[in-house]
Amino acid sequence: MGSALGLALGLGLGGPAAAQGVPSGQAVVLWQVLWERVDGQGTQAILRFIAPAVARDGGSVDYDRARDDMDWLCETHGLPVAALPYARSDSIVVTLMDRPVPRGATDPEATQYFGLYRVENGTCEAENY
Repeated sequence: MGSALGLALGLGLGGPAAAQGVPSGQAVVLWQVLWERVDGQGTQAILRFIAPAVARDGGSVDYDRARDDMDWLCETHGLPVAALPYARSDSIVVTLMDRPVPRGATDPEATQYFGLYRVENGTCEAENY
């Protein structure tokens, strides 16, 4: 992902927002929206979702199904955030995690999936698969 200059901004949404209609059918909740400047790559929007169904133990959503969810979340939630005039972004990171984990921290008990997307012609182009 390159070296980050730091978190630029967190967007307070007045409480968690559920994302309806993810392809797997799992319940996901938008936990954080952040912007980060990456050296030589511009700004990226980071959308972090709590998705308990991705848990290693007892979770019902594997990586392939989670990838479909991340693609959908990028298109439906990431693109509007990346297009905000005050925080236009060149790329989008979508994170699905079974529990809250602070950005940049590790939690060996947590399951986290990451999708990195380039914003191109108004769509999300996957970079990591």
